[in-house]
Amino acid sequence: MSIYPIGECLPRKDGRAKVTGKSKFGADWNVTGQLYAAVLHSPHGHAKILSVDVSEAKKLPGVRAVLCGACCEVLYGHMLVDQPIFAVNKVRYYGEPVAAVAADDLRTAKEAVRLIKVEYEPLPLVDSIDDALSKKAMVHDDLMAYQALGGVSPVAGTNIVDTYTLKHGDIDEGFKQADVVVENEFYCAMGQHTPLETHVAIADADEHGCHVYTPAQSPFMIRGVLAKAFGYRVDRVRVTCTEIGGGFGCKVEARLEPIAIALSRAARKPVKIENDRGEEFESALCRGPVRFRMKTGATKDGKLVAQHMLIHWDTGAYTTFGPRINFNAGFGANGPYHIPNAFVDSYVVMTNKTLATAYRGFGITEVACAHETQMEALAEKLGMDSLEFRLKNVLRDGMESVTGEIVTSMGGAECLEKAAEGIGWKDKPRRWVTEDGKLRGKGLACYMKLTGTPSTTSAMLRVNDDGTVTLLEGSRELGQGVETALPQIAASVLGMNPERILMSPVDTAFTPYDKTTTASRSTFHGGNAVMLAAKEIIEKLKPLVAKKWKVDLASIVFKDGVFTSKNNNTLTLHMDDIGKSGIMKEEPPVLATGTYGTKALWDAPDKYHQSKRPAAFWMIGAQAAEVEIDPKTGTTKIIRMGAAHDVGKAINPDSCRQQIEGSLVMGVGNAIMEEMIYQDGVLVNGNLVDYKIPTSMDADFEMNIALVEKPDPEGPHGVKGIGEPGLAPTAPSIINAISAACEHRFTTMPVKPEDVLFRGE
Repeated sequence: MSIYPIGECLPRKDGRAKVTGKSKFGADWNVTGQLYAAVLHSPHGHAKILSVDVSEAKKLPGVRAVLCGACCEVLYGHMLVDQPIFAVNKVRYYGEPVAAVAADDLRTAKEAVRLIKVEYEPLPLVDSIDDALSKKAMVHDDLMAYQALGGVSPVAGTNIVDTYTLKHGDIDEGFKQADVVVENEFYCAMGQHTPLETHVAIADADEHGCHVYTPAQSPFMIRGVLAKAFGYRVDRVRVTCTEIGGGFGCKVEARLEPIAIALSRAARKPVKIENDRGEEFESALCRGPVRFRMKTGATKDGKLVAQHMLIHWDTGAYTTFGPRINFNAGFGANGPYHIPNAFVDSYVVMTNKTLATAYRGFGITEVACAHETQMEALAEKLGMDSLEFRLKNVLRDGMESVTGEIVTSMGGAECLEKAAEGIGWKDKPRRWVTEDGKLRGKGLACYMKLTGTPSTTSAMLRVNDDGTVTLLEGSRELGQGVETALPQIAASVLGMNPERILMSPVDTAFTPYDKTTTASRSTFHGGNAVMLAAKEIIEKLKPLVAKKWKVDLASIVFKDGVFTSKNNNTLTLHMDDIGKSGIMKEEPPVLATGTYGTKALWDAPDKYHQSKRPAAFWMIGAQAAEVEIDPKTGTTKIIRMGAAHDVGKAINPDSCRQQIEGSLVMGVGNAIMEEMIYQDGVLVNGNLVDYKIPTSMDADFEMNIALVEKPDPEGPHGVKGIGEPGLAPTAPSIINAISAACEHRFTTMPVKPEDVLFRGE
């Protein structure tokens, strides 16, 4: 192994515990004396609550607390404070919590819930984007009455909770220059995150503070929301993070934690609450539906000149992170292309559906479907090969993006070429028929994604008595490999074996602050903070080495993990031998902190989202797909996929490839399977029998993955991000391949067998 373990395919530090079953996930945690909670959910999508009778539930032996909206009128929210813990006066979506019970055991809690009697009066449903825009009914009587925490712009008297506008150049003039114009609509259906682990929380709370155990993606953000909701001082809210059994965005915000706290305060004992799979579908969080209307113009030689995007996001019954999705996706809505004239007009609307939130990519997965099916349609109309068309327009270093930024470190062109090469793009036509009558087609897609900016991260390193190093940093391990990558980065500075560096569990009581584990930001931000802390560790060890050797401090030199003295070349000490050297005996602890923030390099966007530096870094990549369609059944089989992503620098190449492989399989579900279906406001496929997700049986296709490295000057060792981006181009590349095979342009995600069989009918 190299002295500098950057680029080394090291085993995951969390791997052994997870494959041997030793990791403790949320459901594995218990605390002494805990009660168990069960929740009564609304059977209606929209209805007045006329009465709630909990008297019989309270009489049941073993019941310690029963709560409903009337006795717990607490609102919370991450952007708009509009969400009650239990519905007050009316329910706004099927599955909304109406009441909850804490009891000595789960069976008693569930029995008590069945004894609660609620009288409802159904109200008109707002169950589509068009319903929301037409104001058929109001999901909330007055959005302006709620406290806005920032980054949200509700429109009074409507169901619109946020707006976003991006203007670059002159869109009207741009279309005058176009020789070819294509107009299309694309719709992404509602989807579930379906992590293996459902939501779970334990709370031990009273009026003075609370201690919460939860598989949270963003513990510090959740801590702030809980403190505000219950009137706690922030330091009185402790969030202890359990292992996360899958997140993909659904564990980024508070969900079951407020219910657990409310019940614990009422019962004066710790309370554990866990969703079953049905509750996860009905009342957890999802990827909301979204509709795109697009108009794109190009010259006859294939140069893009103008694009207009009208977008409507359905965030469900409460705001959650809808506005942030709107913001992030708005910047990426035009893709990684040089478009001189661009206009994005985007809205977030509320409907009587379950709550939408971040879904691996924060909106980029959806907008990539829109702009990439549009690019395919435009290339087809121009009579150009779609790879050639994209290469003609993809952003390259020194070009101006639709935000007005002069971009650098753009690996898009190389990613497109390598992704296409991964399926033999030039070897066969876009469409052909096999000997047994199956239809084959190829598709291509790319994307461009920003990281959330500005944001901050801090890290702490502690040298232990035996010379090992403990790393404290707030990023959560979601499967992206951060518990291995950050020690590798620390080891690259300290020059020591990364096996001797271990990350501590995340707990807001002692872990230094990190904004959130989202936006594929952890390795970039955390890595920078860790490097600063590691450099400080070296400086703090130098005096101890000098003291041990009885030499001047100025003579101590550190290089490649080894301390030496300029005055005596026989004196050497390797970082891996610090514990054996005795230099730390009876000396003050060696601790160091590093903090990194991106506010100084950020140029705040104007009202039209023009900015010279809207993001600390951009992620860019491409994927290509070859599919086979059975014209008799309409089923799609993935034959092979090529993927190429600009990671800046691969700290752990295997980990990067694993992220992309997982994204390819997950994206198959997005493209051809997954859709939450509502009828009359009721979710009708909220289970893993009727809602299909990919399994290992759907992962039997060839995957050819390339890592492109165009270093970012701000990133540690040039790092960018790869946790989310692999998903973004997967579905559109597959949908474009299906469209090619069937010689029909599909404009929805997912494309199901019935869509293929009855296309155009």
